[in-house]
Amino acid sequence: MVECLDEIEPAAAALRAAFPERFPAVAVVLGSGFSGIVDELTDTLAVSYADLPGFVPAGVAGHAGVVYSGRLFGHDVLLFSGRYHVYEGYSAWQVTALVRLAAAFGCKRLLLTNAVGGIADQMNVGDFMLVSDHINLTGLNPFVGQNSIGFPDLHNLYRTDFYAELRDRLLNNSGTVLHTGTLAWLTGPTYETPAEIRMLEVIGCAAVSMSTVPEAIVAKTLHLDLITLSFVANQAAGKCSQPLTHQDVLDSAERAQHKAIDIVGQLFACWL
Repeated sequence: MVECLDEIEPAAAALRAAFPERFPAVAVVLGSGFSGIVDELTDTLAVSYADLPGFVPAGVAGHAGVVYSGRLFGHDVLLFSGRYHVYEGYSAWQVTALVRLAAAFGCKRLLLTNAVGGIADQMNVGDFMLVSDHINLTGLNPFVGQNSIGFPDLHNLYRTDFYAELRDRLLNNSGTVLHTGTLAWLTGPTYETPAEIRMLEVIGCAAVSMSTVPEAIVAKTLHLDLITLSFVANQAAGKCSQPLTHQDVLDSAERAQHKAIDIVGQLFACWL
């Protein structure tokens, strides 16, 4: 296990020094498919993850490893471009460092974004899904060893109450269809087998990811108002005849940038 990302307060102090007199209420974690959101920021300040005490650079292609302070769609935000993953060798606790940092900085709301493999038949590559719940199949939990935390309740983990309004806005303004569904978490870095995807489909998962669920669990215990938005970067194994590659994820993400920007902008209008 990598020795980093455990303690947050030194990084929070460094961030306060880098972003003086800034008090964003909203934090956003950008996964694959959402990097274009950075270009929508104004009044921007930036710090590399590697320049924060106890943090390290992001190690996956498509994850810049930079935290920004600025204005996004009319709101002050703390924006994290890139995340950490269990498959890189971090613990389930360590990959939640960005969420813990956002809370320590004073954020009260959190938007998590990610790229997923689409399982539900109605999902196409390039679509987006609002996560309504998750199934954790990794056997990992970020609070293992955090004995002071007790036994957190995960009921109503994800906000979906404004989904109908957001869906209607997107359909009326741009014709975009927004799905909703349950997200499965498996660690990666291998893609799932077709048999595993068939199992996930049977138990009710609409999409599968290699990230996000530990962050959501910690966000709940930190009392952050949480939304999770997924980009369908590929069809899951067995749903298409082509082999799955990370380059395909990056390519489909690049093609979907304008749609991602529109969806997040409309989401902010309904949520904030």
